[in-house]
Parts: sequence; structure tokens; C-alpha cells
Amino acid sequence: MAARTCLYTILSRGHPDELIAVGDHRHPLGVIPPFWALWRGLWLTAVAMVALMVAAVLLHPAAAGTVWGALIAITVFEGSTLERLEWRIRGWREIGVVEARTEEGAEELYLRGEAS
Repeated sequence: MAARTCLYTILSRGHPDELIAVGDHRHPLGVIPPFWALWRGLWLTAVAMVALMVAAVLLHPAAAGTVWGALIAITVFEGSTLERLEWRIRGWREIGVVEARTEEGAEELYLRGEAS
């Protein structure tokens, strides 16, 4: 059985040797949103998630479960969008799209000129 391929967005800061491939990520840490964000290197997102949870607990403790559920849903369904957004905030720009099996494979395909 062949490995699953997905679309990866290639991001760059303008230097040809600085590339990041962002794909559709599904990971067990998605059920613990701040840890998922830290695992992906999304520090701003992790801080925002923790701040949102603290605010929910302080304002109305019963709302914390609802906020946690919403963060899980956002992380699971829109995690790759959050990742692209954070990289854009940090100054990276989208320069291509590649279909590949891994992030490393996507970067390699882009560098070989096989991107769309």
C-alpha cells in the first residue's frame, strides 16, 4: 500500500536555501492544542491558546471545557492553516505548492523545479 500524499505549501523568506513546507498535519497532540502548537514551533499560537484558556477559567470556569473543545476542533481541522498564518506573521511568503509524502520530500521537489 502506497503512503498517503498531500499538498504542501512552500514558504520562503526570500533566500533560496530557506524553505519551509507546510502540509495537512494530523497528530495525536491535536487533542492538547498548546502542546501541538509548541511541537510545530508555533510559539505565538501556543501563547494565544494558553491565554484564551486562562481567560476562560478566570471568567467562567464552566466555560473552560467549551473553550478547550473549540481549541481542539480548530487544531484538528485548521492546524495547517494556523501554521501558515504564523509563518506569514513571521515574514515568510508562499512561493509554491507541491504534492509529496513528507515535508522533506516537498522541499526537495520544489528545489528540483517540480512545483506548481
